[in-house]
Amino acid sequence: MASLSEQLDEMLQEIGGVVNLTIEEREEITQAGADVLAENLKQATKDAGHYNANREIGKMKHLADSVETGKLVGTVSDGSTAVGFTRSEDTRGIPHARVAHWLNDGTRRKTKDGKIVNVPGDSFMDNARDKSQKEVLEAQSKVLKKIQEKKWGSS
Repeated sequence: MASLSEQLDEMLQEIGGVVNLTIEEREEITQAGADVLAENLKQATKDAGHYNANREIGKMKHLADSVETGKLVGTVSDGSTAVGFTRSEDTRGIPHARVAHWLNDGTRRKTKDGKIVNVPGDSFMDNARDKSQKEVLEAQSKVLKKIQEKKWGSS
């Protein structure tokens, strides 16, 4: 019978292929979850009333149409995938993310007569993220299972 140390070493060797995912494998897993979250965020944006189908679209897209996934600019490749809003092509350069956060968190603004009023947020992004957790994890789990089956064969 192998010693405890040998048994532990053997176990670590067996699970090492599952735990030690490559960056590409991590990206594949997180991309699956990000795609689910992005679709749910687009729908939540529309459901919250932040979409006007009748609006003429110039250089600035609808907020719901500006959701994207990918690697954050200037970050190290570690397998993570971000979900967010694109930068506006509007000449004013107002990023969609800033607008989305104002709508989500609320803000303060001046009225025409100079009064400062609070504009409450509706937490549409927070709610979309919270409601998507199970679905995101399921999508990631499916991809992880496929990767594991490739490495170890189906059990």
